[in-house]
Amino acid sequence: MVADFYCEASGLAGQKWGANSAEDSLPVVALHGWLDNSDSFRLLAQQPGWDTFVALDLPGHGASPWKPAGADYAIWNYTGELSRHLSTYAAPVHLIAHSMGGSAALCLAAAFPELVRSLVLIDSPGPIITPENMMAKQLRQGVEASYEEKEPRRMAATEDAVAVRKKATPRVGDAVLEALVLRNIKPAGDGFVWRTDPRLKLASKLRLTESQVAGLMGSVECPVLAIRAINGMIPTGLFEQRVAYLKQAKAVDLAGYHHLHTEDDVAGPLASMIQEFQETL
Repeated sequence: MVADFYCEASGLAGQKWGANSAEDSLPVVALHGWLDNSDSFRLLAQQPGWDTFVALDLPGHGASPWKPAGADYAIWNYTGELSRHLSTYAAPVHLIAHSMGGSAALCLAAAFPELVRSLVLIDSPGPIITPENMMAKQLRQGVEASYEEKEPRRMAATEDAVAVRKKATPRVGDAVLEALVLRNIKPAGDGFVWRTDPRLKLASKLRLTESQVAGLMGSVECPVLAIRAINGMIPTGLFEQRVAYLKQAKAVDLAGYHHLHTEDDVAGPLASMIQEFQETL
């Protein structure tokens, strides 16, 4: 059973799977990657063993509102909405986060340790960096990109949107891919446009440095299970370097691609691995 919801306290939309629909039930909470949405976790949430599984639409994605005019999507700027949302639960929650969602989760867990009981990172090594000597260039790129904000791309039919997304993420299973796309588009005239905020594709004005990432990840107090997709996007060296910053971390390599949680033959073993990790805490 799955139900859509909108949280007034945080301004975030999402989906809830599970028979336990009580408002005070303590869920597993999942955060998706860049340009994805809560349907990224559809297959994982349907695996046996979960009580209540909540997947959020991050700001600017899926059914959640865009950031207001003048705001941006720097990775730390998700922390406000996420902290307000997690504060609505009766106790700290288990977080599961993929790709960019993992970077947002690390910011949240570091700044608000009282809200996070554990964290699972799925093919996510933490925030992208800009070296200190490149900060001025990065700032210029971000400012100049903001001058060229574009309207959402228009498509004649949903099939066109699915085809566009398929080119970007060919390894995502067809069922999850279609659900992702349908949640990320909306009718417009005689066609459709993306619901995702076009500003998500703009160059960042500012990023963290590697030393700041080390400080951020070193401030995470909760146990972390860091899962690297063997055929994914993270070089082994970077993965090992970033995991070493964490105080309580277990690192695992798992067969699969970057969106391994959407792969039919991986979702089951992945769910079991995550549940075993959470049950030990």
